[in-house]
Amino acid sequence: MSLEPFTTIIAARHNRVLRDPERAQRALLRRVLTSSRGSTVGKALGISGDESFREFLELAPRPYSFYAPFVEQTLDGDHYVFGRDPIIALGETSGSLGKPKLIPHTDASLECIGRFAKRLLLFQVLDGDHYVPRYTKWLAVAASTNVRVDRGMRIGFISGLMYQIAQQKRRGFMLPTPAIAAIGDWDERIQRSVAEAWEERVGTMLGVPAYLMRFLEAASTRANGRPLRDVWPMLGRVYYSGTSIVPYRSRMEHILGRHLRAQGLYTATEGSFGAELDAMFPGEIHLMVDLAVFAFRDVEQRHSRLVSAWEVSRGHRYEVFVTTVAGLIQYQIGDVVEVTETCPLRVRFIGRTEEEINIATEKLSLKQAHATLEQAASNGRLHRDHFMVVPDPMHPRRHLWIIEASEQVSEGQTADLIDGALASLNPSYAALRQGDAMLDRPRVVVCEPGCFASYIAAGFATRGQFKFRHLFPDAETLARTRGLEAFARYLRTP
Repeated sequence: MSLEPFTTIIAARHNRVLRDPERAQRALLRRVLTSSRGSTVGKALGISGDESFREFLELAPRPYSFYAPFVEQTLDGDHYVFGRDPIIALGETSGSLGKPKLIPHTDASLECIGRFAKRLLLFQVLDGDHYVPRYTKWLAVAASTNVRVDRGMRIGFISGLMYQIAQQKRRGFMLPTPAIAAIGDWDERIQRSVAEAWEERVGTMLGVPAYLMRFLEAASTRANGRPLRDVWPMLGRVYYSGTSIVPYRSRMEHILGRHLRAQGLYTATEGSFGAELDAMFPGEIHLMVDLAVFAFRDVEQRHSRLVSAWEVSRGHRYEVFVTTVAGLIQYQIGDVVEVTETCPLRVRFIGRTEEEINIATEKLSLKQAHATLEQAASNGRLHRDHFMVVPDPMHPRRHLWIIEASEQVSEGQTADLIDGALASLNPSYAALRQGDAMLDRPRVVVCEPGCFASYIAAGFATRGQFKFRHLFPDAETLARTRGLEAFARYLRTP
């Protein structure tokens, strides 16, 4: 451990907070409710600001659509619509349902992100192999940090807001530098980030796994195939979020020529909610019970009451609802976790409440897939409901669409139609497709009429009722599904 006993003493203070979720959650909720008292949002929710935690848990969870009008009021100049602390910035989401959401942030909510970054750094130093830390740089591979101003309000991806905070916390130990981080073009930003970092003491990378892979591939090209451990001998840790690192890890380690310590983060546009802090529990995320208020509903009991962070049970799976210091209350974030420990509260991320495919943060939703096919099937030959989408096992950066058609159609032209339609519906997908930066053009397989008949028959035979599943997280899941065995040939043939 580095800087013993100082780091251990400081970390112990953080651990005391994390090991007492009830105390932290009660204190934080009181702060949020006090700020919301008398606000427009508070009145719409019907809260007085004096609610007990039990009364708070009785509030119905709210989707973004409930908060959208209040965001518009904020843009129109009422910065106190969410509470006593003014909204100073809006984080823009990937737009998985078409139009991006704009998430309110205050000075206090951004400071929570700063506290999260500081805690992450503390536990990294604590985990060091040398008494005197090897001071290395963090390298973030993220979307452009550039923010725009709309009606006097800063708006941008949360990566941009987080980057500025991380720069402040790390005081010059953060790459890329602001000018490069703000470049809009993916390829140029990646290439210049590689060049800038080439002679630096990089020790840690942060980002979505697909973005990290793109950076390492560009660096490997510059290194002419040499293992990147020769370039960055201290690079051995990755903090990742957004998607699983499993499909990328072996390739990353091959390019680096060494083992990677990969640690997951639970971050979203709404806030920084958790991090993998303890090497003894790989894959388990400590929820930051002092940075956001959490409520949980057992996914096996869809109509059960919400429970608090200190009432969950080990081994159960829950949908998560968050309340942020910026004023989102009982917000439906759409995540499902499995509780692995209660004190401190540790979880494994299981997935989303709705079907989606998320290779590189594009978050292709079921609603979006239907809308895409509705546009692409305007000629009437493609079946609008008999289709499936899966990450293509033949290529890590593209979707595979399998679609039933009433007559022969060009798979290449259909791929172009789907590509264009999805880009028009999903701004994140469009940005990731620009110049094939992070996603490639989809592959399309058109199958004959009745090609899904065995799948439908197997579903009715097994369950007595049937719901056609359109989105699959991976090819293995699709191939294992009863009635889809014949589709294995599409998963092997490019």
